[in-house]
Amino acid sequence: MAGTLSKGIKLSYKASGDNSYTDLSDLQEIPDLGGTSDSVEVTTLDDAAHMYINGLKDYGDSLDFTFLYAKTQYTTLYGLSGTVAWKVTFPGTSAHTFSFDGECSVKINGVGVNDAITYTLSIKPSSAITVA
Repeated sequence: MAGTLSKGIKLSYKASGDNSYTDLSDLQEIPDLGGTSDSVEVTTLDDAAHMYINGLKDYGDSLDFTFLYAKTQYTTLYGLSGTVAWKVTFPGTSAHTFSFDGECSVKINGVGVNDAITYTLSIKPSSAITVA
C-alpha cells in the first residue's frame, strides 16, 4: 500500500529582501491546497443539456495554518507585512512543493481548561499556487 505520512510537512516563508526561505516550527495543521474552478455556463440553443467550462480557480478567502504557540515565532509572523512568498513542502522521496504569495495575519485561538495554546496563521493568496 502506497501513501505518505503527514509527519515532516514544512511551511516556510521568504519576506521581501530575504535571500532564502525560513522554516516554521510547531506546525499542527495545514489547509486544503489547490482550489476548485468556478463553472461558467456556455450552453447554446443547439445543446440538449447545460454545458460548462472551467472558470477562475478559487483557493478560498484565506489559507489557515495552525501552530502550537511559541512567543518568538508568533511575534515574527505578527510583524510580517506586505506580500510574502510561502512554500509548503511534503516529506519523502515523492515530495511535492506548493508555492504561492500572500499577505498574512495571525490570531491566538481560544482555549479551555487543560488546553494547549495555539495560533492560526491566515494567508490571503495573491498569486496562483504552483506545484513542483
